[in-house]
Amino acid sequence: MPRPGSRIEAVDLARGLALIGMMFTHIGPHWMNKNPPVGDVIAGGRAAPLFALLAGVALTIVHQRDPRGAGSTRATWIRAVLLIALGLALGSLEHVPMFIILAYYGVMIVLVLPFRRLSTTWLFVLGTVWALVAPVVLLWAQREKQVYTQQTEWADLQHPGELFMEIVVWGIYPVGVWIAYVLIGMAIGRLDLRSVKVAWRLVATGVALVVSTLAAGMVAIKAGVFDDLLDGTWRGLFVGPVYPYERPTWDELLLVGQHTSRPLGMLSAIGSAILVVGLCALLVKVPWARLVLTPVRAAGAMTLTLYTVHVLWSWRLRVDFLHDHPGGVHEGTYEIWLLQVVVLAAAATIWSLSFGKGPLEWLVRRLSVWGKEKSAPKGA
Repeated sequence: MPRPGSRIEAVDLARGLALIGMMFTHIGPHWMNKNPPVGDVIAGGRAAPLFALLAGVALTIVHQRDPRGAGSTRATWIRAVLLIALGLALGSLEHVPMFIILAYYGVMIVLVLPFRRLSTTWLFVLGTVWALVAPVVLLWAQREKQVYTQQTEWADLQHPGELFMEIVVWGIYPVGVWIAYVLIGMAIGRLDLRSVKVAWRLVATGVALVVSTLAAGMVAIKAGVFDDLLDGTWRGLFVGPVYPYERPTWDELLLVGQHTSRPLGMLSAIGSAILVVGLCALLVKVPWARLVLTPVRAAGAMTLTLYTVHVLWSWRLRVDFLHDHPGGVHEGTYEIWLLQVVVLAAAATIWSLSFGKGPLEWLVRRLSVWGKEKSAPKGA
C-alpha cells in the first residue's frame, strides 16, 4: 500500500488525460461529415468512462488510507451530495453546451458503497457481468419507453422521482449501467499501481479488450447488421446510438460507438480505460516523461475545480456566440480546446506548487470530514 499522504501519480495523470479528453468532446471539432476528427475517435465515448472508472479507483484508495475520515461512508455521502448540488447548479445555466456529469458521478459513488466489502476478484467479476447484463436491461427499457435525455438541473428537484430515473436510467450517463466502470475501478484501486508488473498486466488486458471489441464490432458492420444505420466502414465503430430519436433495435447490442451503453461499447470503454491507467503507471516511471507531463498530473489532482472552470468558460463562449449568431450552431475547434487545456493545466501547475490541493477539492474534503478527526492521507 502507498505510504500515507503520498499521491499515486499514475492516477493523477490518468485523471488529467480523462479531463482533457472530456474537454475535447465538449469544445473540440465535432463529427459533422464522413470523416470524424481524430480527437473525437480517441476521446468520444471513452473519456467519460475513464473518469468514472477512476472514481472507483479513488474510492478504494481513499477508503484504504482513511477508512474513518475521508474514506468513510459518511464522508462519501457528503461528497456525493456536494457533487450532485454542484452538478445541478452547473446544469441550470442557460445554454450550457454539454451534459454535466457531476450529479451522475455523485450518485454512482453512493450506489457502489455496499460493494466495498467484496474481494478484488469479485469486484472484477461483478463489474464485467454488470457491463454485459445491465446494457441489455437498459435496451429493453428504451424499447418499451421513449424518453428524451434532458440536462439535470435544480428545477428537477421539484420531481425527485423523475430526476432519479433520469440519472439512473434515461440520462446520457445512465448510472444503472455505468456502475460497471466504478466497480472495475474499485478493483483496480486494490492493485499496486506503482508496480511495473501490474502496469504491464493492465496494458495487456486493456489492449485485449479494445482490440477484441472493435474486431467484433467490425465483423457486425461487415455482416450488414447495421446497413440502415452505418456506412459499412470503420467509421461505424465510433458512431453513437440513434436513441432517443428512434426506437433502438436488438441489433444495437453489437454497437461499439460513443456512449452507446451497450455491452460491446462498455467492454471497449473499460478496455481503453484500463489501458490508459496501465500506460500512465508506466509513464510516471520514466523521469523525462514524468517531468514533461507535470501539468497533466497537476490538472488530474484538481479535476473538480478545472472541470467547473471548463464548464463556465465554455458556457460563456456559447452565450457570446449565440448573442452574435442567434440560432446558429457553435462548432468546436482545436484552437479553443487547446487554449483551455494549456491555460487550465498551467494554472493547475502553479496552484499545486503554491497551495497544494485545488480549491474545490479542498472545500469538498473539509466539508466531508467536518466534525471528524482528519487522519493522515491526502487521498488519490
